[in-house]
Amino acid sequence: MHDIRGLAITRVETDADLETLIAVRAAADPERTPPRIENLRNTLQTLTLNTFLVARLHGEPAACGFVYTGIPAGHAEGHVVVVPGLRRRGIGSAMLAAAAAIAEAGEKEELEGETREVDTESRAYLERRGYRVVGGEKWLSFDLDGVDAVMPDLPADVTIVSRAERPDLTDALFEVAVEGTADIPGFPGPTTYEQFRSIEIDRPTRKPELFFIALVGDEPVGYATLDDLGRDAYNGLTAVKRAWRRRGIATALKRTQIAAAKRAGFRRLVTGSEERNTPMRSLNGKLGYLPEPHLNTLVLRGPTDVRSRNGDDRPGV
Repeated sequence: MHDIRGLAITRVETDADLETLIAVRAAADPERTPPRIENLRNTLQTLTLNTFLVARLHGEPAACGFVYTGIPAGHAEGHVVVVPGLRRRGIGSAMLAAAAAIAEAGEKEELEGETREVDTESRAYLERRGYRVVGGEKWLSFDLDGVDAVMPDLPADVTIVSRAERPDLTDALFEVAVEGTADIPGFPGPTTYEQFRSIEIDRPTRKPELFFIALVGDEPVGYATLDDLGRDAYNGLTAVKRAWRRRGIATALKRTQIAAAKRAGFRRLVTGSEERNTPMRSLNGKLGYLPEPHLNTLVLRGPTDVRSRNGDDRPGV
């Protein structure tokens, strides 16, 4: 059904494969910063149950995707992207079938991935195959032009240090991550130590000097991370232990990030929050982040049996 002449789908193993993946993402989503090859290498090395896929049509980049079966849930995380000029040829269907096969081999019955909110064609394609919307990410940005790099006032008894200053706290931060992610709507938790190390600690663009830790005495009670992606920095996880919430710690961490990003010369901060994560969305709004609706995404989940539910198996992506 998906035998397309000249199409080769392979698992990513080399830098050449990673460069193909980056080329696809840059062509398909030019408004976003392309993935960094050093981050992709890190994921390959540290997330053992993650698989990257690339497709080449007559040797040229055509599509990419990933499947992660390491979450403790009945579904795998996955994503498929096709170069815009090569859509409606069945390449997306072939990639989705390849991703679904990996998920099934990992004993997962469903795949969960995202698509742009404005991409109604891809949403319709997935919904024909039994996918349904289970969440979404709302994106915002903060323009650093004209902002003073002034450190914020801190709540009583709280100090903020960088992980570059206190690398000895690294393992203790895992407990903060587990509590923080557990309360994010739609998060497929609990966070594993492997995920924590791979994403929060070992990812090359998560610079230790931009990783801020809130301490009470010598106990980490919260942290906030930034990804250095060149002109822009991207907010990562902001997490505070439950017992220390509603004391202004998350606000202080975010204001510390703003000051540090300004000093480092970034143009702006970019962030995404799950649409039901009201506390974080409210905080970002209070700090002056503005909506970037063209970046908003929908999260869809559907069966690994990816045939069209209505008998229509025409290529859609």
